[in-house]
Amino acid sequence: MRSLASTPPADAPGLIVLAVDGSLVSANPAAAVWLEEIDASLSGGEVPIEVHAVAGRLRRLGPSEVGVPHLRVLTRAGRWATLHASWLPSDEARANVAVIIEASTPAEVAPLVMIAYGLAAQERAITQLVCQGLSTREMAARLQITVNTVQDHLKPVFEKTGVRSRRELVATILRQQYLPRAKAGHPIGPDGGFV
Repeated sequence: MRSLASTPPADAPGLIVLAVDGSLVSANPAAAVWLEEIDASLSGGEVPIEVHAVAGRLRRLGPSEVGVPHLRVLTRAGRWATLHASWLPSDEARANVAVIIEASTPAEVAPLVMIAYGLAAQERAITQLVCQGLSTREMAARLQITVNTVQDHLKPVFEKTGVRSRRELVATILRQQYLPRAKAGHPIGPDGGFV
């Protein structure tokens, strides 16, 4: 079954087209909303440094490199946005760059929140597995460590995040992204992200 729906510009993906010199060629209405949310100090036609950064990364890729550079930024409204850069087909080789701006998914945001709490690499790995709902035994098997080692890693995670249980940990990690939008009544899609 297919469903065709409309999304308000504040939540829709924004599309920006940049010329070779980095100047703005075109932007859809959603992009204007995102650009304002990223940097309100810019005047018409100016592009935030974050957009130039992701486009610049694409331009630095060699001809043999494949991929779509992306960048996650925290907007002034307190939500995370992901920017993706890609070449647009044209007569000139690699002339215009398209940058898409969209709301970051919980899976993209969780690692950033964990880094902000100062979690070490192994603590972040444990926290990601906690967020996936794995048991201590399942985490130990996945990471090829002992159950006691899993527990030893959970203690500093709880201390650094200021929680006392796995349930509180998951709530704390996702609170920034989920609660404000859930309270506003935004619908949640099949991937667990807001649509």
